[in-house]
Amino acid sequence: MIAFGLVLAACSGQTETADTDCVSPEMVADQVRFASIVLLGTATEWDGTTAQFEIEEIWRGPDLPVEVEVVPEPGRAYSPGVRYLLFPTDSSAPLADAPCSATSRWDESLAEFRPAGTRVPGTTPAEDADLPWEWVLAAIVLGGVWLAVRRVQERRHPEPPWNPDATLADDG
Repeated sequence: MIAFGLVLAACSGQTETADTDCVSPEMVADQVRFASIVLLGTATEWDGTTAQFEIEEIWRGPDLPVEVEVVPEPGRAYSPGVRYLLFPTDSSAPLADAPCSATSRWDESLAEFRPAGTRVPGTTPAEDADLPWEWVLAAIVLGGVWLAVRRVQERRHPEPPWNPDATLADDG
Protein backbone atom coordinates (compact mmCIF):
# COMPACT_ATOMS: atom_id res chain seq x y z
CA MET A 1 0.00 0.00 0.00
CA ILE A 2 2.84 2.37 0.84
CA ALA A 3 4.60 1.44 -2.41
CA PHE A 4 1.43 2.25 -4.37
CA GLY A 5 1.26 5.67 -2.70
CA LEU A 6 4.90 6.39 -3.57
CA VAL A 7 4.36 5.41 -7.21
CA LEU A 8 1.24 7.58 -7.40
CA ALA A 9 3.08 10.55 -5.85
CA ALA A 10 6.01 10.14 -8.24
CA CYS A 11 3.75 9.99 -11.29
CA SER A 12 1.66 12.99 -10.27
CA GLY A 13 4.81 14.99 -9.53
CA GLN A 14 6.11 14.45 -13.08
CA THR A 15 3.15 16.18 -14.68
CA GLU A 16 3.38 19.19 -12.40
CA THR A 17 7.13 19.68 -12.60
CA ALA A 18 7.80 18.76 -16.24
CA ASP A 19 7.42 22.42 -17.15
CA THR A 20 10.32 23.51 -14.95
CA ASP A 21 12.55 20.44 -14.51
CA CYS A 22 13.53 20.28 -18.19
CA VAL A 23 14.14 23.97 -18.86
CA SER A 24 17.24 25.93 -17.95
CA PRO A 25 18.12 29.51 -18.93
CA GLU A 26 20.89 28.15 -21.18
CA MET A 27 18.38 25.91 -22.96
CA VAL A 28 16.03 28.84 -23.52
CA ALA A 29 18.87 31.00 -24.89
CA ASP A 30 19.99 28.23 -27.26
CA GLN A 31 16.47 27.44 -28.41
CA VAL A 32 15.70 31.10 -29.13
CA ARG A 33 18.71 31.09 -31.47
CA PHE A 34 18.14 27.70 -33.10
CA ALA A 35 14.48 26.66 -32.85
CA SER A 36 12.44 27.00 -36.02
CA ILE A 37 9.46 28.51 -34.16
CA VAL A 38 9.47 30.70 -31.03
CA LEU A 39 6.29 32.47 -29.89
CA LEU A 40 5.25 34.65 -26.97
CA GLY A 41 1.60 34.24 -26.12
CA THR A 42 -1.05 33.87 -23.46
CA ALA A 43 -3.01 30.67 -22.90
CA THR A 44 -6.69 31.55 -23.27
CA GLU A 45 -8.17 28.05 -22.93
CA TRP A 46 -6.95 24.67 -21.69
CA ASP A 47 -9.15 21.57 -21.67
CA GLY A 48 -6.49 19.10 -20.57
CA THR A 49 -5.52 18.04 -24.10
CA THR A 50 -5.62 21.18 -26.26
CA ALA A 51 -4.75 24.80 -25.56
CA GLN A 52 -5.75 27.98 -27.31
CA PHE A 53 -3.15 30.73 -27.34
CA GLU A 54 -3.30 34.40 -28.23
CA ILE A 55 0.07 35.13 -29.84
CA GLU A 56 1.59 38.51 -29.00
CA GLU A 57 5.00 38.18 -30.67
CA ILE A 58 6.65 35.86 -33.17
CA TRP A 59 10.33 35.61 -32.29
CA ARG A 60 11.17 33.07 -34.99
CA GLY A 61 9.23 31.18 -37.60
CA PRO A 62 6.50 31.67 -40.17
CA ASP A 63 3.67 34.14 -40.02
CA LEU A 64 0.87 32.78 -37.83
CA PRO A 65 -2.59 34.05 -36.91
CA VAL A 66 -3.14 35.81 -33.60
CA GLU A 67 -4.99 32.76 -32.23
CA VAL A 68 -3.37 29.33 -32.51
CA GLU A 69 -4.14 25.88 -31.17
CA VAL A 70 -1.41 23.93 -29.36
CA VAL A 71 -1.62 20.21 -28.68
CA PRO A 72 1.04 19.22 -26.18
CA GLU A 73 2.44 15.76 -25.72
CA PRO A 74 1.61 14.11 -22.37
CA GLY A 75 3.43 15.77 -19.50
CA ARG A 76 2.81 19.36 -20.61
CA ALA A 77 0.02 21.52 -19.20
CA TYR A 78 -0.91 25.20 -19.47
CA SER A 79 -2.80 27.60 -17.23
CA PRO A 80 -5.32 29.96 -18.85
CA GLY A 81 -4.37 33.60 -18.43
CA VAL A 82 -0.64 32.84 -18.13
CA ARG A 83 1.93 34.08 -20.67
CA TYR A 84 4.33 31.51 -22.12
CA LEU A 85 7.38 31.57 -24.32
CA LEU A 86 6.45 28.68 -26.65
CA PHE A 87 8.79 26.44 -28.64
CA PRO A 88 6.40 24.34 -30.76
CA THR A 89 7.95 21.47 -32.70
CA ASP A 90 6.26 22.14 -36.06
CA SER A 91 4.25 24.76 -37.90
CA SER A 92 1.28 22.70 -39.03
CA ALA A 93 -2.06 23.36 -37.37
CA PRO A 94 -2.40 22.56 -34.55
CA LEU A 95 1.07 23.25 -33.22
CA ALA A 96 2.74 20.51 -31.15
CA ASP A 97 4.72 21.01 -27.94
CA ALA A 98 6.99 18.37 -26.39
CA PRO A 99 7.05 17.94 -22.60
CA CYS A 100 10.72 18.90 -22.34
CA SER A 101 10.81 21.63 -24.96
CA ALA A 102 12.09 25.00 -23.78
CA THR A 103 8.48 26.22 -23.43
CA SER A 104 8.23 28.09 -20.15
CA ARG A 105 6.10 30.55 -18.25
CA TRP A 106 6.97 34.11 -19.18
CA ASP A 107 9.26 35.87 -16.82
CA GLU A 108 10.72 39.31 -17.53
CA SER A 109 14.21 37.77 -17.33
CA LEU A 110 13.39 35.98 -20.61
CA ALA A 111 13.19 39.37 -22.37
CA GLU A 112 16.99 39.39 -22.59
CA PHE A 113 16.74 36.58 -25.17
CA ARG A 114 14.31 38.52 -27.44
CA PRO A 115 15.86 38.65 -30.95
CA ALA A 116 16.00 41.83 -33.02
CA GLY A 117 13.64 40.41 -35.68
CA THR A 118 10.65 39.99 -33.34
CA ARG A 119 7.32 40.78 -35.02
CA VAL A 120 3.61 40.61 -34.37
CA PRO A 121 1.29 38.03 -35.99
CA GLY A 122 0.12 39.03 -39.44
CA THR A 123 3.53 40.24 -40.62
CA THR A 124 5.89 38.27 -42.80
CA PRO A 125 9.43 37.65 -41.66
CA ALA A 126 12.19 39.76 -43.17
CA GLU A 127 14.23 37.74 -45.64
CA ASP A 128 17.48 38.49 -43.85
CA ALA A 129 16.16 38.41 -40.28
CA ASP A 130 18.00 35.18 -39.55
CA LEU A 131 21.20 36.12 -41.39
CA PRO A 132 23.98 35.46 -38.89
CA TRP A 133 26.50 38.24 -38.36
CA GLU A 134 29.27 35.76 -39.25
CA TRP A 135 27.96 35.55 -42.82
CA VAL A 136 27.83 39.32 -43.13
CA LEU A 137 31.40 39.59 -41.84
CA ALA A 138 32.54 36.85 -44.26
CA ALA A 139 30.94 38.70 -47.20
CA ILE A 140 32.70 41.93 -46.23
CA VAL A 141 36.07 40.17 -45.91
CA LEU A 142 35.64 38.40 -49.26
CA GLY A 143 34.69 41.68 -50.91
CA GLY A 144 37.82 43.32 -49.50
CA VAL A 145 40.02 40.46 -50.71
CA TRP A 146 38.49 40.69 -54.19
CA LEU A 147 39.20 44.45 -54.34
CA ALA A 148 42.79 43.94 -53.16
CA VAL A 149 43.41 41.28 -55.84
CA ARG A 150 41.98 43.57 -58.53
CA ARG A 151 44.27 46.43 -57.48
CA VAL A 152 47.36 44.19 -57.54
CA GLN A 153 46.40 42.96 -61.02
CA GLU A 154 45.93 46.54 -62.25
CA ARG A 155 49.39 47.54 -60.95
CA ARG A 156 51.10 44.57 -62.59
CA HIS A 157 49.31 44.89 -65.92
CA PRO A 158 48.17 48.47 -66.37
CA GLU A 159 45.90 49.12 -69.29
CA PRO A 160 47.35 51.50 -71.91
CA PRO A 161 45.78 54.93 -71.93
CA TRP A 162 42.92 55.28 -74.34
CA ASN A 163 43.64 57.40 -77.40
CA PRO A 164 40.66 58.09 -79.65
CA ASP A 165 42.93 59.43 -82.45
CA ALA A 166 45.04 56.29 -82.70
CA THR A 167 44.77 54.27 -85.89
CA LEU A 168 45.78 50.73 -86.60
CA ALA A 169 48.96 50.32 -88.60
CA ASP A 170 48.34 49.22 -92.17
CA ASP A 171 50.68 46.42 -93.15
CA GLY A 172 49.90 46.30 -96.73
